[in-house]
Amino acid sequence: MSGLQAVYFDGESTDGQPVTLELDARQLLHVRGTGCGIDLAWPLVEVRVSERIGASRRRLYFPDGAQCETADNDAVDALFEGRVPAASWLLHRWESGLSYAVAALVITVAAAWVAVVWGVPALAKQAAFALPAATETYIGRDALATLDKLVLQPSKLPETRQRELRELYARMTSGIQGAATYRLELRQGGRAGANAFALPAGIIVMTDELVELAKDDRELEAVLAHEIGHLRQHHMLRLVMQNSAAAVLIAFMAGDLTSLTSLAAAAPTMLLQASFTRDFEREADDFSLDYLAKRGIAPEYFAAILRRLEEKKRPGRKDGASDYLSTHPSTRERIERARGKI
Repeated sequence: MSGLQAVYFDGESTDGQPVTLELDARQLLHVRGTGCGIDLAWPLVEVRVSERIGASRRRLYFPDGAQCETADNDAVDALFEGRVPAASWLLHRWESGLSYAVAALVITVAAAWVAVVWGVPALAKQAAFALPAATETYIGRDALATLDKLVLQPSKLPETRQRELRELYARMTSGIQGAATYRLELRQGGRAGANAFALPAGIIVMTDELVELAKDDRELEAVLAHEIGHLRQHHMLRLVMQNSAAAVLIAFMAGDLTSLTSLAAAAPTMLLQASFTRDFEREADDFSLDYLAKRGIAPEYFAAILRRLEEKKRPGRKDGASDYLSTHPSTRERIERARGKI
């Protein structure tokens, strides 16, 4: 082998010395430096070499802690021919060729898209159903406290009307398996407007504005059944987790799901600014429509309250208010689906 030019570092000083590397017939690698007194030799099998990454400089590591650095990657490959791992060679090919780099970029983007579309929601669902009840209660309680502080106000409905609504809700949940622990909270919506939403820990909030908008309690029953559908599938908790994927991943890796209580602060923002996915809405709608069918209530009541909310919605409103439609997208599609089950 002809001389390979490199810079030698003895491992004790940052000063480098120019040297020449040569391999003899006995597979001894000689390191010689003219004028600096360096004359060393090591069996090639005892010398480690760094992987080839693009055009970056390579390093050769000697048993005594010294090392050499060189930019002649081809000469290093020739020197260690047969000893460079296939993975390193393949990586260098990918990095050196434009077509390989583009292919790697496409694969990376595709993998990220798959993770976001399917991986993160699946992980969030698993975490939501595995979360300890006490942790979910904490998240729901703190989310409601935040909403009460920043958005909602105590209900101003007459006491008799509040009692009627609670009795209606109690009759509903008494016939739904697993809903005995759910509770209804009545609030004046303020900036939230005509709204109803489900919080973790089985809390359903319904605003005075929504109650006043309804013309029949069966319309409210349809809305409440929809929110119960969200609760049964832990939709709000899953939405918060999907938007906090890093926190969920760390919690799973650490085996400490209770650390997810920090997500409580995100729930109010999700409610008032984000939207449930179409799949979440369809699941909740299907639950509501199935409930109405079992009770002998025409699904038109659900369609009617959705239509009235749609009519109430004013494009370009400047008060920053949100309403039931802001957290429940695809109203037209939902009305058509409801009518299809009449």
